[in-house]
Amino acid sequence: MGDGLAVDTAGLREAGAALRAVAEEFDAANAHSEAVADAVGDADLAAAVRDLAHGWDDRRAEMVQDIAWLARACEAIGEGFENLDRAFAAALRGGS
Repeated sequence: MGDGLAVDTAGLREAGAALRAVAEEFDAANAHSEAVADAVGDADLAAAVRDLAHGWDDRRAEMVQDIAWLARACEAIGEGFENLDRAFAAALRGGS
């Protein structure tokens, strides 16, 4: 067992950024599906693409909110531990 706590704050911040990108992609899914539908060249297939993409708008919106929350949480936790580390370092140096 180690004598300390190690927190990968950069990893937490990177995870937050990656989660934010996922949320943005989910949020833009309808726009992406429209571009795909326009490119398939068959009206029935285009309708199927649109139906698939738009058929889960409500659930996708919930997922976007949840993923965005996780992104903010990862970033805040990373920042919080960085602030705590700075405060501990200052206290050890005798500063405030």
